[in-house]
Formats: sequence, structure tokens, C-alpha cells
Amino acid sequence: MNKIKFDKNAQIAVLGLGKFGRSIAATLHENGIQVLCCDINPALVQEATEYCTYAIEADVTDPTSLSKMGLGNFDAVVVAFSSDFEAAIITCMIAKEMKIPFVLAKANGIRQKKIMENIGVDRVVLPEMEMGERIAYQFITNDPMEYIHRSEEYEIIEMHPKHSWIGKTLQKLALRQTEGINILAIIRDSKVMAVLGPQTEIKETDNLIVLKML
Repeated sequence: MNKIKFDKNAQIAVLGLGKFGRSIAATLHENGIQVLCCDINPALVQEATEYCTYAIEADVTDPTSLSKMGLGNFDAVVVAFSSDFEAAIITCMIAKEMKIPFVLAKANGIRQKKIMENIGVDRVVLPEMEMGERIAYQFITNDPMEYIHRSEEYEIIEMHPKHSWIGKTLQKLALRQTEGINILAIIRDSKVMAVLGPQTEIKETDNLIVLKML
């Protein structure tokens, strides 16, 4: 599986606004990433204006439409639909032909996954299967961290700091009171800072491991 690291200036396009696409787009947007959402359904496109940077109604299997929206300038594309597998394959092929650095696609089974990988898709996900594996792993390991991550009350996420947090201490930010989150650790310069004090200052390049109340 090819890997790529994105910074806060990355531009990512999400094509297809079902539950999978909406979840990806909203989480990226919440963490400061520029997100373009595209779907042929006008109602879904209208809804997407609340959780993305740009929302466009278009046929994503049409090369002309993708070219007009400037897809070739994006750092990554998420092909988030799989009910029409032929359409998904066409879209993935167009994205690869446009030399987009990273293409992620959703598949509905191992056979679809292998076909997508064979045409050069950088990462293919099987959401239901992967979720099932995580849940099974909980039974095997009794991992409390995994349980917290999947609970209905909390989730553990990795995120970039908001611009307004940079240069301020944890005491000054009081994120539990203002944002409903606790910072568990900070990844800074490839090192994990697990012991944090009230005077710990947030830096622009930090990655934050956060416990978020839902």
C-alpha cells in the first residue's frame, strides 16, 4: 500500500457523498484541510456546503467535469462510492491519468479491491470488513483504548491544532471547558510527548492525540 503524508495546506477531493464520503469530508474539514465535495445528487451537494470548502454538482465519471473542477491540482482524491462499481473504476482511472498523487477508493469486496489495486489505486478500503476486524480485535485483546475509541460517548482522534490554539498553553486554552476535549499526547518532531503540564505550549507542527466527547 502506498503511503503519503499530508500537511495542513493539502487539498483533497471527495467524490461521492454517501455516509462514507460525508464522514471523510467532514472530519478533514473539521481539522483544517481544504476539501472539495462532489456528487451528482443536488440535495447531497447542498448539504455538503456545511462541512466542506467547496461543493460541486457533477458527474464524476465524466473526464471533462473532473477537468473543469481542477481535480488535477489536488493532492488526493477519495472515490467514495462503490454501488456502481463500473463508475467507480472509471473515476479511479481518470484520477490516475490526471497524475493525482494519491487516490483512495471504497470497495465492496475483495474482488473489487484487487481490481482497483491492479489499476493503480493507492489505497482501497473495505469499510464494513475493516470495522468488523476492529470489533473482533476488541474481543481478542480486551484493549480498553480501542473500547474508548469506539464508545458512543467518546472517540480518540489525531488532529492538527486549530490556528487559534498555536502558541498558547494548555492552561490558557482550557480545552476541556471550551471544546469538550482532552489532549492525551502530542506528537512533535516524530516523538510522542505523553506527559503534559498546564504550561505545555501548542506548536503549529504538532499532531494532537485527543479524547473528544461526542
